[in-house]
Amino acid sequence: MTTTPARLDALVIGAGPGGMTAALYLARLNRRVVAVDSGHSRALLIPLSRNHPAFPEGIEGGELSRRMRTQLQNLGIEVVAAAVSRVERGAEGGFIAELAGRPMHAENIILATGVEDKLPPIGKASDLIRSGYLRLCPICDGYEIAGRSAVVIGATERAASEALFLTSFTRRITIATLGERLDVKDAMMARLIEHGVSIRFDPLVRCSRSADGTVDLIMKDAATLEGVILYSALGIHPCSQLAEQLGAELEQDRRIKVDAHQATRIPGLYAVGDVVTGLNQLGVSMAQGEIAAVAVHNRLWRVREQ
Repeated sequence: MTTTPARLDALVIGAGPGGMTAALYLARLNRRVVAVDSGHSRALLIPLSRNHPAFPEGIEGGELSRRMRTQLQNLGIEVVAAAVSRVERGAEGGFIAELAGRPMHAENIILATGVEDKLPPIGKASDLIRSGYLRLCPICDGYEIAGRSAVVIGATERAASEALFLTSFTRRITIATLGERLDVKDAMMARLIEHGVSIRFDPLVRCSRSADGTVDLIMKDAATLEGVILYSALGIHPCSQLAEQLGAELEQDRRIKVDAHQATRIPGLYAVGDVVTGLNQLGVSMAQGEIAAVAVHNRLWRVREQ
C-alpha cells in the first residue's frame, strides 16, 4: 500500500441495494464516489419480493439490482468488480482500501458488506433459495403461506421465535431440529405448546421439491413432512471484518454499531444494510444508504470549512 491513489470523496464497499443507493445519492450530490461489488449481494437470491413498495406484481432481486446498476451507470459511477482485501487509515487522513491489487484513497467509506446466511445441510441450498423453495425471511413472504403447513429448521430460541412469528400466517407449524436438541428456555417452550407448534427431532435424509413452492422433507426413521413451506432459521455471519480492521465497535451479534446517521465511532466510516443491526429489508437498507450519503456530504462540508 505504498502507491498514492486518486482521492475520492467516498468509497462504497458493497453493491447491494443499500450500497448502490448510497452511491447514487453521493453522485447526485456531486461527490466523487466509487462502488465496489464482490458479487455476493443477498438481494440476488430473492426470487420475487412482493412487499417492496411500487412493485405491485413483485420484483426479482436480480432485476432490482440490474435497474439500480443502470441508474449508477447513467450517472457515470464506476462500479469495480472486486473484493476489498484490506482497509487502513491514511497517514494524512481518510482511508486507503486495497482491491484486486488496486489501492484507492477515500475521505470516507460506507460499508454495505451485508451478511452471509448459515444454510441448512441441504444440497444446493442457494439454488433452493433463488427458486423460492427455501425461505429466509417470514417478514418478506409469510403472507404467501396462506394457511399452508410451514417448517422452520433450527434448534434455538431464534428458530422458536420465528415459528411463533409465523403463527400470523398459519397454525400448522413444525420446528425441525434435524437431530439437534431444542435449546430454548422453559417460557419459550410453554409458548410453543400454547400455540400448537410441533417439534420434530429426526435427522433429515433428503429435501425434494414438491408443488407450488413447497418441499417434501424425507426424515430418517420417521414420517415424511410433505408439501411444506420451508424456512431456515440458523442465523447469519455478519461480514464486518473490514470494520473490525479499522477499529469500529461491533454489536454482540458482530454487526456494526452505528448512530442515527449510520456513522461508526471511526470518523468518516459509515455502515448500512444487513451488516447493521436492525430490520433486514430492502427499503430499510436503501433508507440507510440515503442517510449515510447525506451524512458523508455534510461531513465533507464541515471538514473543508475548518
